Amino acid sequence: MSNRYECNAFEYNFAILVRIPDSFQNSARKFDPEAEVDMEKARKEHKDLVETLKKCDVRTIELDGTEEYPECPFVDDCVVAIGNTALITRPGSKTRQGEVSEIRRYLQSQMKMTIVEIRDPDAIVEGGDVLFTGKEIFVGIGTGRRTNEKGAQAVVDAFPEYNVTPINVPGSRRLKSMLSMAGWDIIAVGSSEEALLTFKQMKSLAQYKYRILRLDSDDAANMLYVNGRLIHRSRDEIGEKSYSILDEKITYAKHKVGFWEISKTGGYLSSAVLLINRNKKPNSIVSNITREDTTNYSEWRAL
Repeated sequence: MSNRYECNAFEYNFAILVRIPDSFQNSARKFDPEAEVDMEKARKEHKDLVETLKKCDVRTIELDGTEEYPECPFVDDCVVAIGNTALITRPGSKTRQGEVSEIRRYLQSQMKMTIVEIRDPDAIVEGGDVLFTGKEIFVGIGTGRRTNEKGAQAVVDAFPEYNVTPINVPGSRRLKSMLSMAGWDIIAVGSSEEALLTFKQMKSLAQYKYRILRLDSDDAANMLYVNGRLIHRSRDEIGEKSYSILDEKITYAKHKVGFWEISKTGGYLSSAVLLINRNKKPNSIVSNITREDTTNYSEWRAL
């Protein structure tokens, strides 16, 4: 009998968030020189997200933001965490690379996770480009992107127990901003040309089959599946059609949150949370996806 401690994918006991610094306002102007973030509303959205995560039976940990790094609230970019292993990423923007230090320190000293560092000086990878489905990992790569092929190799080296598949993602969008897990075998897919092209590749290369939740915007397709609950954006932010689809297709508990002000800086819902499944013993992550789901060519079906 194996003595490994096993836990189900998407069952988490910690959620790490980074508070919004005053300099966060400057991030919006990178995308639109005229953009203004209502800081009071942005912090209210962040607080509501924290409270929503608590409803999902996770312990929330809020770290202080650093004025030197305006984008530090997007903590998911700094780490790829699966089980007790944390791959410390190397963001493509050098202005963000300093963000990882505090997260590394906390995961190593307070959570006692196994820390994996990237050795290749030419590798770049951000957590927003790494999608873990519970059974396999997809990494969004491309020329001039935040994640490159050597970054994908770093994911391969960090998590040798999983099949890791690089996906060429067009444009500059992060993989998880367009596709995300909406259930233990459900992938939500956005409607942009980039999302559809990425989805087509993923479908052809996947080692397992999944159910597909098609939504009419990329913002709607980015969500968090946590301990059997789904966190998604509000009706006003994703539109009536997508909201109705979620109501119709998703039968388990759902929580809606506002993210409009925070999103003005280019962030998306899942980027603001680092979900951790930390256990006292080394573990392996397992999914409810069965052996019967394995095919040479995955047969995906819509919900």
